[in-house]
Formats: sequence, C-alpha cells, structure tokens
Amino acid sequence: MIILTAAALGISAGQTRSAAVIALVAALIGMTFVLAAITSPGPVSILAFVYAVLGFNGGLMLFVLGLYANHRLRRAARVSH
Repeated sequence: MIILTAAALGISAGQTRSAAVIALVAALIGMTFVLAAITSPGPVSILAFVYAVLGFNGGLMLFVLGLYANHRLRRAARVSH
C-alpha cells in the first residue's frame, strides 16, 4: 500500500509539471518519515521509507512514460491522415 500511495503522489506531482512541487513532495515524504521515526515508540522500518521513495520515483516515471506515449500516438495519428 505504501508503494501505491507513493506512486499516486508521484503521478500527481508530475501532473503539476513544476519542479518545485515535485521536489517539495519528495522532501515531504522524507520529513514525514523522520517525524514518524522521532515520535514512534517502537522501531521504525527503513524499508518502508525505501518503498515510499521507490514508489514516488516509479510514479514519476510512469507519468513521463505516459506523456511520451501520448505524444507518439498523437504524432502517429496526425501523420497517417
């Protein structure tokens, strides 16, 4: 579930097409993990943080690949007519 949530954040941040927003969301993921680690009474799993970072980056990559596919399909449709 962490990966899916982080991927959704990556896709949503990518849709803004703002490098500042993408960097802010990435920083917020890290700050949230640090805050959770500080306030948690028990041990914190670094693996969950790694999953969140990988999910965020994966969501960004999916968004960029979707943009590329959309561009290719539009260009192919324009040329074939």
